[in-house]
Amino acid sequence: MNTKINSTSRRRFLRGLGIGASGFALGHLLIHPNEAMGQSIEGYLEKVPMEARWRIATNSYVSWQIMCLQEIYDKRGREKFLEHFKKMQPFFTARYKLLVDRFGLTGNAPKSVAAIMSAMLIIWWGSTGKYEIEEVAAEKASLKCLGCAFWNEVQSRKITDDLCSNRCNWFSDSFVKVLNAKLTSTLVKARPLGDLVCEWVIELKA
Repeated sequence: MNTKINSTSRRRFLRGLGIGASGFALGHLLIHPNEAMGQSIEGYLEKVPMEARWRIATNSYVSWQIMCLQEIYDKRGREKFLEHFKKMQPFFTARYKLLVDRFGLTGNAPKSVAAIMSAMLIIWWGSTGKYEIEEVAAEKASLKCLGCAFWNEVQSRKITDDLCSNRCNWFSDSFVKVLNAKLTSTLVKARPLGDLVCEWVIELKA
């Protein structure tokens, strides 16, 4: 696999970071206007559907994160990049778990955990996320990602490095364990590795 990454100058990175941050801030203002601007824009805000507000916020977040990841990869190399995100995984998992608890999502069987995980990924990454769940057996389920905002953005930027497969594998295993300590999750297919879809297998430990 080609491991060359597109170079990104510091100026270009900072400019992109500014654009992404501005878009994210705009999305936040649209979704949570009361926190930032009181009631002054309600009449205008009503003209923007909630779906559009969500899309603006998530698209900005995806774009911003990819620029950051590319910069880290470029400066530190693949091994340090992976080492950093493996250490950070408990933090990321905790953020998702807060949302699970906040919205009262329950279930600890492989199929229900797969459903919760896909719901969280869609909430976090946006409505372009498409997932398919198959219950292989009572103790085993398959979760396939048929559409991914992160992957689409990576492709549009012509980035050839694998910025996500290891991170997705660590995340999924860490996430299912906070819902049921007896579960494991393994990424068995990944688009960056040449597969047509990404797929996790979630199952109870023997």
